[in-house]
Amino acid sequence: MDQMSGEGLSTETIRQRVYLLRGIGGEPWDVTGEDVVAFLNAKTMSQATHAAYITILRSIFADLIRLGWVEQDPMARIKTPRSPRRFPRPLPDSELELLLNLPDEFRREREFTILGAYAGLRAGEVASLPGNALRMGTHGIVLQVVGKGNLVADIPAHPKVVEILEQYTGADLIWDMWPTSVNRAWQRAGRSVGIEGRVFHQLRHSYATRLYKVTGGSLLAVASACRHASVATTQKYAAVADDAPFLAVSGL
Repeated sequence: MDQMSGEGLSTETIRQRVYLLRGIGGEPWDVTGEDVVAFLNAKTMSQATHAAYITILRSIFADLIRLGWVEQDPMARIKTPRSPRRFPRPLPDSELELLLNLPDEFRREREFTILGAYAGLRAGEVASLPGNALRMGTHGIVLQVVGKGNLVADIPAHPKVVEILEQYTGADLIWDMWPTSVNRAWQRAGRSVGIEGRVFHQLRHSYATRLYKVTGGSLLAVASACRHASVATTQKYAAVADDAPFLAVSGL
C-alpha cells in the first residue's frame, strides 16, 4: 500500500489493485498465469469487467517487474477479451425518483444516489470521497474529484450535493469503502423498493443524459461536467437523450 501511494496512484486505483491481488491469493511474486486464469474463471462477471480486470492486472505486474519484485510476467500469455460496444443506460425516471427518496433506513444509499445522479460520481469516487471535497470556485461551490488516472477535477456542486457533504466537513474519508461495496449496498437498497438488475454506474449515465437535455445539447458542457477525456464519449449520451426519432415516428 505504501509503495503504491508513493507511486502517486489514486486511492481508488490502490483499492482495485489490492482487491485483485487478494483475490488471486499468495504472494505477488509467486503468482502464475494459471493462478490468474483460475481467479478470473471462478468469478461471475460481464465481458467488460473481465477485460477491465485483465487490464488492471497487466498494469500491476508491469509495475512489479519494473520495481524488481517479479521476474516473470504471469499476464504474458493472457489475452484481453474484446469488449462489446456499449451505450449508456440511464435509469428510468420512475426508478430514479424511488432511489432519491429511499427511507431513512437507507440514508447512506440515498446519499450515494444523489452523488451519482447530481454529480456523476463513479462508485470508486464515492468510496474514497474525502470530507474536504467542497471548495469555492470562480462561479460558485465546486466538488473536487479524483477520478480515473488520478486526475483531479473541479465540477459544479449541485445544492443537493452541497447539503450532503457539508455534514461531513473535516472527515478524512467519508465512507471509506470498497467500490464494489458501494455498488452492492446501493443495489440492496434498490431491491427494498422493487428495483432489480441495476448498477450504480447507471446513475452517471442518468446524470450525463439529463445534462445533455438541460444544456440544449451542449456536448462540451456535458464532457466538462462528466470529465470525459474525449467528446466522442459524450456523443453516446446525445444518441440516448435525443427523442426526436420517437417523436417523428409517433407523428406518422
